[in-house]
Amino acid sequence: MHDEFTLKETLREGNVAALAATGRLDGAAAGDLRHACTALRQAGHKHLALDLSGVTFVASSGVGALLALTEEFGAEGGFYLAPASKAVLSVIRLLNLEQFLAIYESQEAALSVVK
Repeated sequence: MHDEFTLKETLREGNVAALAATGRLDGAAAGDLRHACTALRQAGHKHLALDLSGVTFVASSGVGALLALTEEFGAEGGFYLAPASKAVLSVIRLLNLEQFLAIYESQEAALSVVK
């Protein structure tokens, strides 16, 4: 099974962007994720939908990155998980973080909030 972390940009329009992630969201990947998302925010994208449906594992550093991005984007826009894999959802539920992370069934559903 191929678990290398990858990020693919799926939308960049106005102040909205979307990314799709696959693989393991571990310590190294968490840094890559934060860097890519921060670059999008600095480019003027205030809303970001992150598709984690292809993520097979999330480490504590990955959870920390998701929470940091929620705070970073929340000041002027929003950060949405849309959708999240069962592996990601189980960690979020185990840590009782649903109240801090906006989770949607699809990127379209998440981005409809900002339109």
